[in-house]
Parts: sequence; C-alpha cells; structure tokens
Amino acid sequence: MNQSSNQNGRPDDALERLIHSALRDLPPRRAPASLETRVLAELQRRAALKWWQRSYGDWPMAARLVFILACVAVGSLLVRACSWFFGGVGSSAAWSGVAAEITPAAASVKATANALSFIAHSIPSMWIYGTIAVVAFLYVTLFGIGAAAYRTLYASR
Repeated sequence: MNQSSNQNGRPDDALERLIHSALRDLPPRRAPASLETRVLAELQRRAALKWWQRSYGDWPMAARLVFILACVAVGSLLVRACSWFFGGVGSSAAWSGVAAEITPAAASVKATANALSFIAHSIPSMWIYGTIAVVAFLYVTLFGIGAAAYRTLYASR
C-alpha cells in the first residue's frame, strides 16, 4: 500500500486534514480601509445619478412605457421605409423628387440582391453541408489545440 494512502484508499487524507485545520484556524481577513471608502463613494455616486442615467430597471414605469412606445414607433417607421425603398414608390407629388433620386439606387440594390440570390441558389446543397462540416471540424480542432496549449503552458504551474 502506498505511504500517502490510508485504510479507506484515499491518498493524502492526512495532509488534507492538516491543511484544512490550518486554514480553519487562520483569522478572517479584513478588507482594506481604502476599499470600504471606495465602495461607499461609488454607491453614493450611483445614488446621485438622474433616473435616465441609471439602468433601465430603475426607470419610472411611465418612462419605460414611453420608451417602449418610441421604440415601436421607430421600428414601424423603419419597416415602412424599407418596404417603400425596396417595394414600389408611391405616386405622391411630394415624393416624386425623392423617388427620382432614389429609384436608380434601389434598382441597383435589387439587381445586386437578385444576382446574389441566383448565385446562392445555384450552389449544390452538398457543397453547403460539406462547408459546414469542415468549419465545424476546424472549430473543434482549434478548441483542442487551445486546450492542449493551455495545459502545456499554464496547468503545470
């Protein structure tokens, strides 16, 4: 039987008990006085912030609702702008000057999107699956190399 193992078959039990008792007998460490003053100063600084400078969870309920409504309004405007830009342009006289400027750019974007769509649909599915498999294999390999490098360089210290 090994010298460092006891009757239960667990090695280094005596050393573990000795270290545990030595650490348990140590007095608790106090935080430095400067840490306490810094923490209290930071708490006072955060308490002095205006409501809009705090985190979203600390905002008043009315401000949260206004913010959510504003986000919904901006989002819907963006969706309408995108559908107007990529869809048909209305016949309003106010927009006719803007439409004359934007129509060539929109046509160019549509042509590019159609070309990329054609290219993407003409790629065989086996090539796509193969590329995904190769990328996954390379990712796993990179992870393994990183783990081996960590064990070699840092785990032995």
